[in-house]
Amino acid sequence: MDINNLYGSFFDFADITKPYRNDEEYLHDMLAFLDLCFTEVAATKGLSAEGIPDADQTGRTSGLTVSSNDISVSIMTMRNDMVADELSEGAREQIDNAIVHLESRLKRTLKSDFIPRFEVVCIKFGLTVAEKFAMMLAFAGAYDRKYEGIYSYLHNNSSDQYPTKWLFLKLFRYIYGDIADAESIFYDSSSFSRYLRDFGSRPQDRSEAAQRITLSPRVVSYILGDNSPQRELRQFIKILDKASLDEFVPVREKELELIERYFRDKSFSSENGGVLNIYGPTGIGRRYAALRAVTSFGMRLMDVDLYKLIQLKNNEITDYLDMIYTESELSGAAVCFTIDKQLYETDIEGNIKQSDITDKIKNAAEYTAESFGFFFWVTREKDASFDSCGKEYLSVELPMLTANERKLFWNRYFEGRELPEEIDTGLVSNQYILTPEYIKRSVSTAFDIARLSGEELTRETIRSSIKQHSSNQLGTYATLINAVFTWDDLVVSEDQKRKMKMICDQVKYRSVVNEDWGFRKKSPYGRGLCALFYGSPGTGKTMAVQVMANELGIDLYRIDLSQLTSKYIGETQKNISALFNKAKNINAMLFFDEADSMFAKRSEVKDSNDRYANADTAFLLQKLEDYEGITILATNYVNNIDDAFKRRIKFMINFVFPTPDVRLMLWKKILPAGARVDEPIDFEFFADNFELSGSNIKEILTNAAFLAASEESGIKNSHIIEAVKLNFSKYGKILTDDDFGYLGK
Repeated sequence: MDINNLYGSFFDFADITKPYRNDEEYLHDMLAFLDLCFTEVAATKGLSAEGIPDADQTGRTSGLTVSSNDISVSIMTMRNDMVADELSEGAREQIDNAIVHLESRLKRTLKSDFIPRFEVVCIKFGLTVAEKFAMMLAFAGAYDRKYEGIYSYLHNNSSDQYPTKWLFLKLFRYIYGDIADAESIFYDSSSFSRYLRDFGSRPQDRSEAAQRITLSPRVVSYILGDNSPQRELRQFIKILDKASLDEFVPVREKELELIERYFRDKSFSSENGGVLNIYGPTGIGRRYAALRAVTSFGMRLMDVDLYKLIQLKNNEITDYLDMIYTESELSGAAVCFTIDKQLYETDIEGNIKQSDITDKIKNAAEYTAESFGFFFWVTREKDASFDSCGKEYLSVELPMLTANERKLFWNRYFEGRELPEEIDTGLVSNQYILTPEYIKRSVSTAFDIARLSGEELTRETIRSSIKQHSSNQLGTYATLINAVFTWDDLVVSEDQKRKMKMICDQVKYRSVVNEDWGFRKKSPYGRGLCALFYGSPGTGKTMAVQVMANELGIDLYRIDLSQLTSKYIGETQKNISALFNKAKNINAMLFFDEADSMFAKRSEVKDSNDRYANADTAFLLQKLEDYEGITILATNYVNNIDDAFKRRIKFMINFVFPTPDVRLMLWKKILPAGARVDEPIDFEFFADNFELSGSNIKEILTNAAFLAASEESGIKNSHIIEAVKLNFSKYGKILTDDDFGYLGK
């Protein structure tokens, strides 16, 4: 091979005016350029008069050994290199011709619609000449195994089959002459070193000069035409495109337009980019807003689960953030970091403070602010992580949907399906405070339930589908109660039932009054609904709450007061704040049983305990007023409730001991239809002669049933008499047979 005419051996001069038509043509010329350079360098160094020898099918050059003579020659060569390290004039001309050939064809290619993927990487990451050459060396070894043998040969050591820092600097000096900036590619500030190298494959037990230069597998696969995300990232990211968008629903247009304008201005017009913090409840459409903004410019969205990512070690977090940056540049997708966890909590004075995870999120925010141009930052609450970063940012809230907005989504997902008359989307949207995501899931599940059961879609089917997606979202602060009782099960006076139905109507028709009639504007706060059920034990307060929750089709949570109150100063307020933060925007009714223990009258301050107890009561009062959901308080001692709470209670319903007529209805209704009865039971006698609450009557009938079953008979009057005696004995009153008139005889 004539080393003075290598250009003609590796390139066709007639192609110099032709643009590259595909990646294969470009890679062919790029590797030809490297082969030409390797041949010239090997010949100049005297390693081979014929240039680079052929390698076998493994890519290795056989027979390479290092003898004592080789070491001596290497030392002398290194000493000579310190004095002069230049190619001959003829060799320099061959390399310059090859460079001009590549640049000429590439210049014409960039004017067309096609850009080689290798060059796309160079452009996106702003690579210098030195960085581009290092990437050529690394890519060649990953693309064709023959280069393993070449690198081994140039190192004169068969174990070095990859380009190293030493080899890169030597080759760059030979080919380009000036190495002043070449060393900088190994600094952390270098785009090549930070984003494109594969650090995982670098042996750490070698000298600095012997460190390998290898490309990230993702960069190699991208250059070769693969658009799949890097395997290590797939557990943290999800690529969303236009196909992920549901058909448009006309809500929140003002916010969506603001998001799109900010993305356009900061992503395409600003050098430093910006951050757009979109916050609101889970499922409200925060990522939908980001996706809609980017797809309007033909882009995709890379959604990153930041909470999962920050579970890694600190050094791993930054490495993965760099990989995410690389992936976003290669895929051309805008980045959206999502953290669906509580960012803030209340301290012992009731002030807002950061949660345990906020420090890690703040560190990640600072790193991304420095590394990324524009990105979305999706959270539940407004995030202040970027206040001190020097990065421009904008926060946009997507609050919970109004009832009328929810109706639009119910209609959208019911569209094209035949609905029975009993399903009114207006009433459904008032009853269930759901986000668009959960409305979509509920509709889909409702039709699945109807299809699998072979029945028509009903209100009960929709209610069941919503409960399919319900879970105890209040943690240890509350218990989720299965509300199964209906109006038919509840035996109370007509006045009590009328007031309970008025409460339900205020939920069902709040969109008409608050939104359509404009009452919402007149009530900027205190829009929640709070009711107090008071009366003696066993009069039906708890059952009434379950009936209402069942009627409205919403979750019922019994608040565990033992989990809220604490002997430690400030802990009670912290727990109260956490409860109402969790309850915000969920489809639930909060039930405070034995409420007088938490809502008691504030006392005169005699010591520090009184002062802090009063502070807890005042804090609870404030949170109750801010809460926009449904709260039911139940107490046996209404006089113990603080008057300030009563002012904020819309309904107060007194549950009194039932009259004889009501007691008769209770006796008959509570006895199950399937119960075995061996003789007529004189319910009128028991109702007229014994003042019992509904819970007492239920207990008596249950005990009578067990007495009868133990005798292998049906229920008789004698069993009920014995059960009544047992019930009264609990309260210290002893009954005799004479108290039961003719039945006792």
